[in-house]
Amino acid sequence: MNKIRVLIVDDSPFIRIALRKLLTSDSQIEIVGEASNGKEAIKLAQELKPDVITLDINMPIMDGLTALGEIKKVCPECKVLMISALTKEGARETIEALNKGAVDFITKPSDYQELFQFKEEIIQKVKAVYQTGEKRRPVSEVRPPKAEVRADFNIPPVIAIGISTGGPQTLTKVLPKLPANFPSPILIAIHMPDTFTATFAKHLDSMCALPVKEAQEGEVIKGSHIYIARGRIHMVLRGTPQRAYVNYVQDDRYIFKPSADLLLSSCAKVFGRNTIGVIMTGMGNDGAKGIVEVKNAGGITVAEDPKTAILWAMPESAIKTGCVDYVVPKEKMADLFMKLVGSAKATL
Repeated sequence: MNKIRVLIVDDSPFIRIALRKLLTSDSQIEIVGEASNGKEAIKLAQELKPDVITLDINMPIMDGLTALGEIKKVCPECKVLMISALTKEGARETIEALNKGAVDFITKPSDYQELFQFKEEIIQKVKAVYQTGEKRRPVSEVRPPKAEVRADFNIPPVIAIGISTGGPQTLTKVLPKLPANFPSPILIAIHMPDTFTATFAKHLDSMCALPVKEAQEGEVIKGSHIYIARGRIHMVLRGTPQRAYVNYVQDDRYIFKPSADLLLSSCAKVFGRNTIGVIMTGMGNDGAKGIVEVKNAGGITVAEDPKTAILWAMPESAIKTGCVDYVVPKEKMADLFMKLVGSAKATL
C-alpha cells in the first residue's frame, strides 16, 4: 500500500510539530509539507498534490474557509480534514466547511497531552478521509438485497440512524425531503463532539420541515420530530412505545460515541418490530451489531448503498451481517422512509 501523503496547515508551530509526530507514528502516513496560512496551503496543494490536507480554520493572511474553496479548485482530488475549535463559532464554521467540500473534521486540542489522548482517533480519521470516494464493488457482490419486506406497523415506527464520516453532508440531503406530517420519530447517533451537536441540530432544523433538536436527558420522544444525540456520550431509549424517553449513558466498551449499536439495540428493546434501523456513511463497523438486534426483534433494517456513501465502511459492515432488508442510495433514502412508514395506522 502506498503511503498516505498529508499536508499539514496550521498557524500554530506547536500544532504542526505535534501533528507531524502523531501522524508519522503510523507507518502508512507520510507528511509531505507544512503551511502556516491558507495562501501557503493553496500553493503547496497545487505543487505537492497531497492525498489529505489537515486544514485549520482560523489563520492569519488567509483563513481555512477561504482557502478551502481555492484548494478544491487547484487540487480537486485532495481530501480535506478540517481542524476546528471546540466552540459554537467553531461548530458553525466547521459545518460551513463540510458544505464547501471538506470531508470531516477533528477538534483542535488545547495542549500537547490532549492531542495525544485522541491519537488513534486522529490517525483513523486521516485514513478514513483518504478512503472516501474509493470505488467499491457492487452491493450485489457483498450481499444481494431482498426485494420486499413487510411494512405493516400498528403505530409509526421509530427510525434509528447510525452515521459517521460524511454524516452532516448526507443528512442534509436526506432529512429535508421528509414532509412536516411524517409521523415517525427519528433518532440519530452521529460521531461528533458534544459542543457541535446542538449547532448541527439547529443547522438541520433550518433546512427541514420536521423540527430538529439535540435530545435532552429524560425527554419523551414525539412523532414528527428528529432528535440528534449529544456528542461524546451514548444515547439510548427507555420506557414503552407509548412513552419512550431519552437516557444518556457512559459505556467504555463502545469506542464510538454516541454508539449506533447502543441506539439501535435500545430502540429494538423498546419498540420491537416497530423499529427501523438504518446505517449510513461512516468509518468502522459501528451499527452492525445494532442492525442484528433490530432484525432479531422483528424490525426492518436499512443500509445506504456503499457506492453512494461518502465512506463505505459502516454500511458495508451492516450489509455483511446478512441482516439488512433494504440497500438503497442516499438519494432514495427519504422515499424509502415514507414508503415504509406510510402503512402506519396511528400516531404517537
